[in-house]
Formats: sequence, structure tokens, C-alpha cells
Amino acid sequence: MGEDDNFWTSGKFYYDFHPERGYGDVDLGDDTRFIEFYNLVFMQYNKKEDGSLEPLKQKNIDTGLGLERMARILQKIIGDHMHAIVYLISDGVVPSNIGRGYVVRWLIRRAVRTGRLLGIKGDGKGNLEGAFLPRIAVKVIELSTKIDPDLKDSSSCILEELRREELQFVQTLERGEKLLEEMLDGALSSGHENGSVPCLSGKDAFLLYDTYGFPVEITVEVAEERGVKVDMNGFDIEMENQWRQSQAAHYAVKLAVGNVADLAENVSDTEFLGYETLSTRAMVEGLLVKGNPIVQVCEGSEVEVLLNKTPFYAESGGQIGDHGFLFVKGTDKQQNGVVEIKDVQKISGNIFVHKGTITEGVIGWPRS
Repeated sequence: MGEDDNFWTSGKFYYDFHPERGYGDVDLGDDTRFIEFYNLVFMQYNKKEDGSLEPLKQKNIDTGLGLERMARILQKIIGDHMHAIVYLISDGVVPSNIGRGYVVRWLIRRAVRTGRLLGIKGDGKGNLEGAFLPRIAVKVIELSTKIDPDLKDSSSCILEELRREELQFVQTLERGEKLLEEMLDGALSSGHENGSVPCLSGKDAFLLYDTYGFPVEITVEVAEERGVKVDMNGFDIEMENQWRQSQAAHYAVKLAVGNVADLAENVSDTEFLGYETLSTRAMVEGLLVKGNPIVQVCEGSEVEVLLNKTPFYAESGGQIGDHGFLFVKGTDKQQNGVVEIKDVQKISGNIFVHKGTITEGVIGWPRS
């Protein structure tokens, strides 16, 4: 700091949350990047009006470090993000892959990853498989209720959305982080060999986003920490390709709906359990291939599965359908089957159609 900004003419210590941005023309007043957490004042002189320095009779040192600021350095991402997340969900914005919902999902998943880096695992009550964000949200709601009483009325919804989203991300987080590290190592090695700036391909960034649920902003952040750029143009191309494929798939589902009207009349509404659990046992109520009812489907086939109950969220209100896996128990003469669910749609009101690919075995109807 120069004299114009620092009348103390003393040392101040700032923590930089984004050192990868460099230090040319930086603004220490940018609190999204810097935070002053420590000062060190050597009281040795008295500065007169003419600018001359006169030695003090009693010299001393004034130093101070703010505990809350040090905590903010360690917990800033989680604390700041949780405040925004709580208010967004309270206003009806739920995690999704588009629009405002994507912002909520990115904030939640960044907070989850940061918590893991800090060594936070489990719900803090002995359940290592539980979610920790809801406990923090409880405190945010408690501190904010006097300002916004509506938060308390929305608390159960807020906590459930947080729990569901965190547990869903944790399922793929460890594998995704390991793969990202391998990708970054490869990019650094390639850049070193070619004498070029290390760059993670858009295809790799999209794989992390599509398969492991990594918002591209997180991938960019981690890559920058390692000195690797991300090919965002390539990522945008992959996103565009997926969008086109998704539109075609949705069109195919709509065509199929007309062909299964008779079947839908004989199938009960699907019981949705997604707000209560991420897994459940269910009965197969119907199988469709290209919109036509079928009793058995083999490995490698595209299939639509109707269940009596499900934890999978169906596309609705701007939020895309959940992805996951369906494990189908076989009979004595038939092996178990595994279906990778890539999309979930609703037909005839509240019947969920689970669309995916059989990756292992055979599935038949009826089966649980």
C-alpha cells in the first residue's frame, strides 16, 4: 500500500483467494479476492505536518489478527455460499442444470467440495454418510429469521434440497476428483513436452460435467490452481451437441407416449420418493423399446422402464430428470440386470418413464 491509502505507514497482511490472476494492477479493495486479516504497526516516529519524522520517547508495536477473518479465510466459500443458497431455495429456486437452478447447484457443489478439502465428512452426528450442509443451513436460518421470518417456514424444504443435492454429488465426487487430477497431470505433461500452455480439452471438461456432476466453473477453478487453462470453446461445443441430442431424445419420448396410451391406462401413478431417499426397492411395471411394450430386454439395448415408485426426479419446472442406475434382480435362470438411467420423463399425469441403456445382463417384466 502507498501512503495515499495507508496513513499508518505500517504493514498489513492480505489473503488472496485468487493468486492465479496475477498481481498486475490489483485492487486490494476487491473483497471478492482479498481480505485483510493481520496488521503490524511499528510505532517508532511521530510524523509532523511538514512530513519530517520525530522519534517517539516511548516506542512500541501494535499488532492484531481477527479471529473471525481467519475463520473467513478457512470457511469463506462455505459461509458465503450457504447464505446465498438458503435464500435462493427459499425463493423457490431448486438445483438443476439450467438457469437459476444451475447457479444453486454450482454453489452447493462448490461448498461440498470445499468442505471435503477441509476434512468435513458426515453430518457431524456420527453418520459419516450423511450431509453436513443442512447443519450449516440451520444456523444461517436461525441468524436470518429476524430479518426474514419466511425462511423459517421454508426451512424443511431448504434442508431437504440441500441434503438431497449434497448426497447426490458425493456419490461421484471422489471419482470425479481423481479423474480430474489425472486429466490435469496429462495436460501439464503435454504442455511441457510441446512447450505450450497446458490446456484441458473441452471434451474432458464436459465429461466431468456430464458424468460426474462437476460444474465447469469448479473444473476451471481447480485447473487454474494447477496452472492449466480449460478449452471453454470446446466445452460449449460439447454442450451444444448434448442439447441437440437431448431435444431429439425428448421428441422420441413424446412420440412413444402416443404408442403406449393403452399401457398407461393399466399402470398406476408412480410414487415419488426423491425428497426422502436416493435409493429404494421397486417393482417393474412395464418395459418399452422405441415406444413399444416388451417383456424382456438384453444388454446394450435402449429401454424405457416404468416403476411403481422411484427416487428419480422427472423433468419438470425447468429441472432436468435425474441420472443414476437401476439394478434389476434376476431369476434363477436369468442374470441380474443394470440400467444406466439418462433421463426421466412424465406421461399421463404422474407416470415416470425411466429412459436408459442396459449396461449389464437382462431385465424382464414383471421384476423388482
